[in-house]
Amino acid sequence: MSMNLTNKTSYQAYFTVLKGDLVVAAHIPVSPDALAELLTDLPPSSIFATTTIDGNTYTTATQSFVGAAGFLAQVKQVLQQGTYDFELVNVGYSHPNQLQLQKTCIAPVIFSLRTNGQVEQNVVVTDSFVATTLSISDTYTIYAVINGVTTEAVQTNNPQATITVVVDTTSLESGYFTLVVS
Repeated sequence: MSMNLTNKTSYQAYFTVLKGDLVVAAHIPVSPDALAELLTDLPPSSIFATTTIDGNTYTTATQSFVGAAGFLAQVKQVLQQGTYDFELVNVGYSHPNQLQLQKTCIAPVIFSLRTNGQVEQNVVVTDSFVATTLSISDTYTIYAVINGVTTEAVQTNNPQATITVVVDTTSLESGYFTLVVS
């Protein structure tokens, strides 16, 4: 399935689309009077985690996932080497429409989510043993940046919707833009 992103302004528009809390695509450029097609099926994604311990930065190996998942970032002692091992463990999930992220270490952990090879979203988890969740519900939130100004976000449950940015012709001052869902 795909969503159409259409620009009916005289400026370049940059669309961002979220599925629940999960960024599907960020800053998709659409030229004036042009259209971009965005696949709304969640693509395979990957995740890695980063933390700092005693002034040293540790990064886990990357793991792949599609849709709902659960990950735990943990620090393990490696006594033989006198070091720490920072790892990301797939722990499953308890809700089918969520990405659940948790940690056991003291320092904050940054979970970085990649789609199509690019980091699209970073989630900072500060509380140990408490899962931070990202909804991956069927509600899409879309906004655009046009001429340096961010529009108000619109929402739709239709993964095949057409989102069009137009010049706002209401009583607002000129230069405002709005998104229309159809």
